[in-house]
Amino acid sequence: FFLVYQPTFNLRDMSPTGVEALIRWKHPTRGIVQPSDFIPLLEATGLIIEVGGWVLQEACRQGASWRRSGHDIGMAVNVSGRQLDTDEFVNDVRSALVETGLEPRALTLEITETTLMHNIEETAHRLTAIRELGVRIAIDDFGTGYSSLAHLQQFPVDALKIDRSFVCRLTQAHEGAALIHTLVQLGKALSLETLAEGIEQQQELSILQEEQCDSGQGFLFARPMDAGAIETFLQTWASGAAPIPRVTADDRLASARSS
Repeated sequence: FFLVYQPTFNLRDMSPTGVEALIRWKHPTRGIVQPSDFIPLLEATGLIIEVGGWVLQEACRQGASWRRSGHDIGMAVNVSGRQLDTDEFVNDVRSALVETGLEPRALTLEITETTLMHNIEETAHRLTAIRELGVRIAIDDFGTGYSSLAHLQQFPVDALKIDRSFVCRLTQAHEGAALIHTLVQLGKALSLETLAEGIEQQQELSILQEEQCDSGQGFLFARPMDAGAIETFLQTWASGAAPIPRVTADDRLASARSS
């Protein structure tokens, strides 16, 4: 296993705000395997707990290294439902922060809406303990699960990450823009940051900016990259020379399978 990182951007001034850590598998015969092909197996066997712990530790180590180098960016890490099933996960987060030296405020844990709805009271209790460490909590794939407004208010959440399935509808029908408007306004009503994923077209970006969505990520800005490429990307962006890549059909297919 190894990690790649996809940058996120402030949609007001287009400055990089952080990266999301994404796992990949370098298979000896199949080459690079995308997470959609192996995460379900890790979940089913319980190996996701061990692998997820490694991802957390490695992402925190890399994030701390970048921040020591002068890059004021955050690190987002995806968390599975199996990891949240025990109180030990709170200790894992605490240990990762202590051992790597990453400031808690620089770490965001992304948890899917569906995961939040599993064992609501216990999940809320563990997330509260994690939030007390100073770590941020984001709801991933927001809008695709079954949470209600009442449920959302039970969780110590900092951000809503709007699923790419809503973003890609922005240019297809009026209803797509209306949905994004509703989701962004919900975030504002709850005093939560809104982050849109899967931005691939300039028109999508323009609509999200008009709706005052806070942050975003997608192939319009940057593909997932290894740590060395991220370092170069951040340095290039700081110099004002970073180009906006053109999105191809192959890019869109890769984007759908990359997280």
